[in-house]
Amino acid sequence: MKIHGEFVLRDIVDEIVAVPVGETALQFHGMIMLNQVSRIIWQCLQTETDLSAIVKAVTDAFDVSAQEAETDILEFLSQLRAAQLLEE
Repeated sequence: MKIHGEFVLRDIVDEIVAVPVGETALQFHGMIMLNQVSRIIWQCLQTETDLSAIVKAVTDAFDVSAQEAETDILEFLSQLRAAQLLEE
């Protein structure tokens, strides 16, 4: 799975945002606000990846169990699917 479309990550003041660029900007209007965890997930999804690799990246970066990380990751992936931003 990976992010559908072209986005760049930007740090604006204290906020992390994914900004659509190129053709994606014509189809997706707005920005996606991210926190530190969703930023790592988003970065993993910049290239083709799987759930286990994302869980590992999150558990390596934060003091969280694999089970808790997976629950949060699946929720974020569900939101991306709903917005049609995830290629599977």
